[in-house]
Amino acid sequence: MKKVLFATTALIATGGMAAADVSLSGSGRFGIVYNSAMDAAGQSKTKIEKRMTINVDGTGSTDSGLDFGGRIRLRSDENDAASAAASANVWMGNDMFRITVGNTEGAMVNRIGYFQGSIGLTGLHWANVSFNMGSVSRFSLNTYSSRGNAGDVVRLDFNVAGFGVSLSTDSTGDHLSNRSEDAIAVSYNFGDWNVAAGYATDVFRAGAERDMFSLSAAGNIGDFGVGIQYSDLEDVASKVVLNGEYDFGQTTVAAFVAHTDEDTVGSAGIGAGNEETEYGIGFTHSLGGAVLAGGVSRNWQDETMADLGVRFNF
Repeated sequence: MKKVLFATTALIATGGMAAADVSLSGSGRFGIVYNSAMDAAGQSKTKIEKRMTINVDGTGSTDSGLDFGGRIRLRSDENDAASAAASANVWMGNDMFRITVGNTEGAMVNRIGYFQGSIGLTGLHWANVSFNMGSVSRFSLNTYSSRGNAGDVVRLDFNVAGFGVSLSTDSTGDHLSNRSEDAIAVSYNFGDWNVAAGYATDVFRAGAERDMFSLSAAGNIGDFGVGIQYSDLEDVASKVVLNGEYDFGQTTVAAFVAHTDEDTVGSAGIGAGNEETEYGIGFTHSLGGAVLAGGVSRNWQDETMADLGVRFNF
């Protein structure tokens, strides 16, 4: 992402003199979205999609070689009267170790490839996310909030020779409950492949704490990109997602298929049948500085979503 320099140099009074930068970056998108579920709600099944995001990042370093920084994000979507500011995160560390505090991802979301296989302009149902099981929200795990506060997460990251470990806790409870989510996740990069696994306790679901285990793998086989992810939420459900993509010229076609099994009938809100399959397909096409994107997906409630539009970074 191209960054625009906002302020070039600042003097840090503690620990001697050090250089610091504040920069702006962002993204935008616009298009149209179709959602069959809106018909039952008495609303139009199509809407105009618009989003503008601005990131304000501060970075610097100490005389001893430690890097530090922080981020605040502003976001405005369609129908917004004004932009909403997300709460900040701050961090310090180096290439091997980093601590991040505030509005940030927990260990699981930081390491596991939950969002591989995302399609369309907007992500549509996000049915490709393995912890998005039936009525279990895709925000059940600690994730970065672009419009509010994901909770005061404290995450430690260790990286060496392709191997990584993340540990996290949430001192205030996640953004859906007053409970604290504790998690550990590991990952390993080798060649074009990445594998990861993680475990979280006290994941919020239906007024109770649950434990969750997840794993993912992604890489290339010839001209094809492939991936798999799996999550098991205690006493609720398990979900497996397969995804793939293929590039030809300036165009990439991506697709996924996902299958959820409830532990008991209705434990994930699916009910009769006790299991459900979801799927989607989409494309992106480079416009030379911007991207044309679109897709269609079918979720566990047999609802269809589709979108088409343009997105860009600056």
